[in-house]
Amino acid sequence: MNTVKKTIGGVRAKIGKILPPYAVKALIILAASNLLIYYGARALNEMLGRPYLNMAGPVDAIIPVIPAFSIIYVIAFPFWYVTYFMVCCSDRERCRRLVTADVVAKVICGVIFVVLPTANIRPELTGNGIGETVLGFIYASDSPDNLFPSIHCLESWICFRALKEEERVPEWLKASAFVLAILICLSTLFTKQHLLPDALAGVMLADVIWNLQSVELIKTAHQRGLIRHI
Repeated sequence: MNTVKKTIGGVRAKIGKILPPYAVKALIILAASNLLIYYGARALNEMLGRPYLNMAGPVDAIIPVIPAFSIIYVIAFPFWYVTYFMVCCSDRERCRRLVTADVVAKVICGVIFVVLPTANIRPELTGNGIGETVLGFIYASDSPDNLFPSIHCLESWICFRALKEEERVPEWLKASAFVLAILICLSTLFTKQHLLPDALAGVMLADVIWNLQSVELIKTAHQRGLIRHI
């Protein structure tokens, strides 16, 4: 019996080193806030019967649909969560900084989604390749609203900024994160999931919020209980 307890205790200790309890809480907050803001704003707008604004401009009209970019659009999801895992497990303060920046940025997005609801008219898909199939699935599973700012671009840029400051992450991986973040932003345009203003606003908001982060801001949030348990 003692041997079993020691074995279980050893396994728990090893798991705790790889995935600390504070990191588990942080990952749950990051995932939950994304779902809550995105779907909560949509539900509120539907309940209030808010009219939607189409912000498409001349540049958006000439951007072509490239279905192959739907693959990159989907790759964004594992990119986010792998980055979350790496940063949250690497250092507690960096974890707090990521959570604070990410949640604050998404709350701002949620407010904008309600104050300025935007929507987009999607093109008709005619091909039957892998790109068209994936893009068709995206269209079927995601309504063309909650566009400005683009959470896809915002999330990807925050992940790049977070990885950029990780000392233990090799330079080639940081460069890859930068390239992938750019490609994901482009994918939102080439799949017509977002318009140019959405993508630009997402990146700008992410950059501004990340640059506003400081040790003092994190301490204040911690003292007030905003991230007390992380």
